[in-house]
Amino acid sequence: MKPIWYKIGVACVLISAIGRMADKPLAVLIVIGILVVIFLTVRLYDKGKIRIPERAKTILKKIGVGIVYAVGIIYLGGMTGFAIYSVATDGNLQGVIVLALATIFIGISWYMTRWRRWWVKFIKTFLPKDQVNNGDWKLRENYYWTFDYDTNAQYDLRIKERIFEGRARVWLDPKDVDASLKYITSCFYDWLKQKGIEANLVVDHMSGCIYAYVVAETKVKTMTPSKLQQFRDSFRLLSGMNYEGDYYGTYHGELGIIFFESTSSGVIRAIRTEPREERYLDPDSGFGSDEASYFISSYPVWNENECELITQKEFFNLWHEYADYEDSDEAFSFFTNASVMYFAALENGDKQEQANSQWDIENAAKYLIAHDEVDIMKELLTIREDFMFWAAKLFHDVIPELCEDATNRLVENCDNPVIVRNSKRLLAQWKKGGNA
Repeated sequence: MKPIWYKIGVACVLISAIGRMADKPLAVLIVIGILVVIFLTVRLYDKGKIRIPERAKTILKKIGVGIVYAVGIIYLGGMTGFAIYSVATDGNLQGVIVLALATIFIGISWYMTRWRRWWVKFIKTFLPKDQVNNGDWKLRENYYWTFDYDTNAQYDLRIKERIFEGRARVWLDPKDVDASLKYITSCFYDWLKQKGIEANLVVDHMSGCIYAYVVAETKVKTMTPSKLQQFRDSFRLLSGMNYEGDYYGTYHGELGIIFFESTSSGVIRAIRTEPREERYLDPDSGFGSDEASYFISSYPVWNENECELITQKEFFNLWHEYADYEDSDEAFSFFTNASVMYFAALENGDKQEQANSQWDIENAAKYLIAHDEVDIMKELLTIREDFMFWAAKLFHDVIPELCEDATNRLVENCDNPVIVRNSKRLLAQWKKGGNA
């Protein structure tokens, strides 16, 4: 049955109830008129046809819902009271029939909504009330699911099998992915067992793959509200065991040959050697071919016999071989992206990434200097503070006055204390006549 027919049915029952309870037709029209005005006002506001304060909209909704609930409760209560009175006083058959129908109706409604009520109860264990939209989960569904970003897990309710499950992708230590997976799943199973949760653990992992899917299946009837919360807590602990370092790998498949540096969040650097040479630096430098761009966007697809791990040294030996750029735009893009990455790594204390980003910045600067791209150098001295610092540092021999002016502006106006400190050091070195 389509949702519109539910609404029409409710409206008909509501009008009938108001008509039965009211003494005069005018009273019926007044109540229905109020509800229609409220409904149309909220509807027109949601479509942007009219403007009313958000608080007024909320109040109108509460008034409308209050009237509907009040009419329903009063009507059902009155009918039930009448039926009980009729049966108790003179054994009126009509009262018996009303009671029987009401009992059957309530029983069927309770039975039909049991899974939806259970699912909404689970959702409310971790979502704020204002984010729980009861209308998102219909009554006659066979499958409910939601993704929980706090635990990086997807939770599913499979009604036909009476199974509740949680599934998550876990990232493994590249030093020994099999041992890492065994340790993580062992800890996860122990956490569930300690919390009294009987779960069937299913692990989907390809040999050598840097991630695996862990699924915990449990019977719905065993999951009390406290166990639901503990189930979610176990997935939070599982999320905390993810490997957060860098992966270095190679892909040999339909898209060509691609070497890449990545994390669980995505690809940082990549080199495509066949059938075309091109490089990529997060988030958008290089990789002009559709095939290479698809590889980045579809990460972390790891197909067996197509991907394998390599060492950090192997990757960067190859990365440093490709020192040229297709054009000045690509060099500009590498310069800017690497500048952002450098200061992010500086803030995080990642010395390895600082060194890698600095190499990328200096390499792009060499290209711009070699190709006499003075206009691009000037542009880099005016855009962003992190670009300005590196441009001033690396292009001083080409446009010294502009570089010194940009550095002075950084000292006077920049809010980043790290950039200010390094800019002061640059000025001091230039004043002494030394190289920055």
